[in-house]
Amino acid sequence: MKKIFKLSILSLMIFLSSCDDYLDRTPLDTITEADFYKTPADLRAAVNSFYNDFPNWNTLGVGFNILPDSSTDMGTSESPSNRISGLDYTTTTSASAANWSFDEVRETNWFLDHVDQAEGDETEINQYIGEGYFFRAYYYFNLLIRYGDVPIFDTYFDDKDTELIFKGQDPRNEVAEFIISDLTTAATLLQSFPDIASSPRVSREVAQLLMARVALYEGTWERYHAGTVFGVDGSDGSAFLQIAADAAEDVMNSGVFSLHSDYSTLFNTVGLSGNSEVMLWRDYSVEESQTNVLQLSWPNRCGYTRFAVRSYLCDDGLPISVSPNYVGDQDLSTIETNRDPRLAATIMTPGDFILDEPDDANDVLWENADFSSANAGNTAYESQKYRNPVIDDSNDGDFSILTSRIIMRYAEALLIFAEAKAELGTITQGDLDRSINLLRARVSMPGITLGSITPDTEWPDYGYSLSDILYEVRRERSVELMAEGFRADDLYRWRAHNLFDGDQPRGAYYDDPVVNAELPTTNVTLDADGYILPFASTGDYNFDEGRAYLLPVPLDELILNPNLVQNPGWDQ
Repeated sequence: MKKIFKLSILSLMIFLSSCDDYLDRTPLDTITEADFYKTPADLRAAVNSFYNDFPNWNTLGVGFNILPDSSTDMGTSESPSNRISGLDYTTTTSASAANWSFDEVRETNWFLDHVDQAEGDETEINQYIGEGYFFRAYYYFNLLIRYGDVPIFDTYFDDKDTELIFKGQDPRNEVAEFIISDLTTAATLLQSFPDIASSPRVSREVAQLLMARVALYEGTWERYHAGTVFGVDGSDGSAFLQIAADAAEDVMNSGVFSLHSDYSTLFNTVGLSGNSEVMLWRDYSVEESQTNVLQLSWPNRCGYTRFAVRSYLCDDGLPISVSPNYVGDQDLSTIETNRDPRLAATIMTPGDFILDEPDDANDVLWENADFSSANAGNTAYESQKYRNPVIDDSNDGDFSILTSRIIMRYAEALLIFAEAKAELGTITQGDLDRSINLLRARVSMPGITLGSITPDTEWPDYGYSLSDILYEVRRERSVELMAEGFRADDLYRWRAHNLFDGDQPRGAYYDDPVVNAELPTTNVTLDADGYILPFASTGDYNFDEGRAYLLPVPLDELILNPNLVQNPGWDQ
């Protein structure tokens, strides 16, 4: 269906852009090399369709949006059957799976195989060719995360090319190298962000940031999965980690982006053009018929976990386990007291707006967690992040929140730079001061002083020990990127099943009168300390680390192509 839609768009562009006599034209349902890919406008029309595959908000008729990372150890969704996104041990080798799809790769290969026909402004043509390489890398990265080893296809082919049709998987490190090669090519072709005539489009800096993301993923995967069935023989990931540090530093040295002054307003803004931090985003507008984009409307069926909330430091820069400023977490009305201000920008507490109307008399404030509603979050830590409680008057008063969706932002480059350098053992105080300490300074938090980190008596138990700086770098990443869609991938690459295996998420302390005001006790189950167990009925996680880090190759694909090999643990 998606391919039919794209061909329809191409047909329409041909019809509108041509002055030839209609009867002399090639039939519009037939797209040929002679008909298209002749001008920069043709290339732009073709590559525009790939942008639809970026993360999106639900639109008309949905009424709510699930919080990114809502099925991880940091957040919960309404359904306990999908508790750890993509890491659920109950995954089976189904006969088919939508995730094992090379349709997008095939489409980008078709595009790249035909771009040499275009004539016109070279800079503009190179921009769209660069976008083609970027998107092929983007699609392959998603496949790498899900399956590890996958076949590399760098050219378009049809059903007559049996050698490629029956190609086996390439090793995951070679797939990662192929992705980085594509992004290197893209970065040489793409324009810098300020030079692109219309935004948001993929820029040189965006390609560099994706390169850093891919290299960090593969580098840490190889490091922490070494010696397991998922490891890469003879590699500790250092080469990829150096690429990650260098690519992130390229973004930093470009001078194009800087941190936005206010962390909280990054995520509830209508229109992000001109924001100094946001590198790639999606806007929504009534004029483009993108109405009723109910951006995490109230309620949104999700909740943060106790582990997520406890990850935030106190305002003295110390963890809650040792800080004298910590007032506890048994009262939601004071849980943000003396804490990292990013916590207040993330969770709801009494007095926060649910609905902010022009007439103050109609304002609605959050008072307590509503467990009686099927749409409410199930931990009592409900989301402030992304919520825009203001009615959009431009949409005739309809409660439609046309809030933009961030795809990439500069803060990620700073975090990747610091983590890669810390993993390599080369991080310096200067590195911290130009990366993580900038993030902390934005919210008036003390910076990290290398060699003077106060140990947390409750460091997360990854199943292995880390240096103090790596613990802090991971904490900073978790807090800064909370609910932005990174957490599940971090759990994969860090081999972090020990954080949740044999346990289950917890929510807020239930004896808080704000949490349990006038609620029947049958609505919640508590642990021995009085904290909510949202998935008590399904029990603890039982994660199979011998197979569940990768998805199984679908059985029908194995039958059709005997050169494919099943992922570890799934052939039993």
